[in-house]
Amino acid sequence: MSNQKSINLKQLNAFLRKNKAVDFRKADLLHTPKIDKYKWSGLENEKEGLIKQLKAYQRMLRVVPNDRDDLAKKLLQNGIQSSLQIASTPKKVFLENNLRLFDNDSTLAEQVYKRAIALRKVVTLQYIARAQQTEPHTRAARFVR
Repeated sequence: MSNQKSINLKQLNAFLRKNKAVDFRKADLLHTPKIDKYKWSGLENEKEGLIKQLKAYQRMLRVVPNDRDDLAKKLLQNGIQSSLQIASTPKKVFLENNLRLFDNDSTLAEQVYKRAIALRKVVTLQYIARAQQTEPHTRAARFVR
């Protein structure tokens, strides 16, 4: 389903086991000082690739229910790495191709799809707001915060 680099679940799971106390739904994966605080023992050589995998995992955690981290991993394993990727897929196609990942629970699959659509809308609105803040007429009117 995706041409992105596949996720090494064995590596990801090893890292997640070492960092059980971290809530990766909210974890800061952008700033090096925060990333360096995680437990990397035995995975130092894979750190760069693992950070990319963690970011994809975090993106998937945002669309699955709070108690279904396993579902985030299943989606990653199936090549799905972002809500945008889900939202860009027609609903019928997403459900047909991924229903088995949801143990044939179409309600849960639709819930994940709807969350992905909602996230896409939020990101789009944030992008538009930022783009408009940089327009000359906005700056001239001093609407920029």
